[in-house]
Amino acid sequence: GTIQGTTITATTAFVPDASDGAALGTTSLEFSDLYLADEAVIGFGDDQEVTLTHVHDAGLLLSSTDKLQFGDSGTFIHQSADGVLTIESDTTVDINGAVALNGAITGATDITLSGELDAATLDISGNADVDGTTNLDAVDIDGNVQADGTITVGVSDTGYDVKFFGATANTYMLWDENTDDL
Repeated sequence: GTIQGTTITATTAFVPDASDGAALGTTSLEFSDLYLADEAVIGFGDDQEVTLTHVHDAGLLLSSTDKLQFGDSGTFIHQSADGVLTIESDTTVDINGAVALNGAITGATDITLSGELDAATLDISGNADVDGTTNLDAVDIDGNVQADGTITVGVSDTGYDVKFFGATANTYMLWDENTDDL
């Protein structure tokens, strides 16, 4: 039957008549708010294998290595291992706005920039291929550099010292910006 105009109070549980047997609201009669207690758990699936848990005063916790999927199964966020957050997409992950990184970038095969790479110090431990004009302020390169364009160090009237090391210890060729001398 239908109960109207009253508050339903349950002392133990409010349950459907069978598993997957009743909906909470309909497509045209939606509930307005849902209030859950501290540490409440929402269990999904017949075996509650996926859970969403309220962590008091901190946030929500998705169970284990379960995924929060977007659009289809190929685009998701999940904890792939302890301490590792994985953001996966079929093709592209767009990040709009500033990105602050505090740690190493690993596993990148190509990094394409449409703007400038601003770094206090750029340390390249492998080979560097430079196509086009490159402006350098403070760069350490422990490998080979292949330049298919112009390498510019400093700007006109504001140069920098440049050292080219040889194969013998403590031998190098120096461009001294103070004396404009090689």
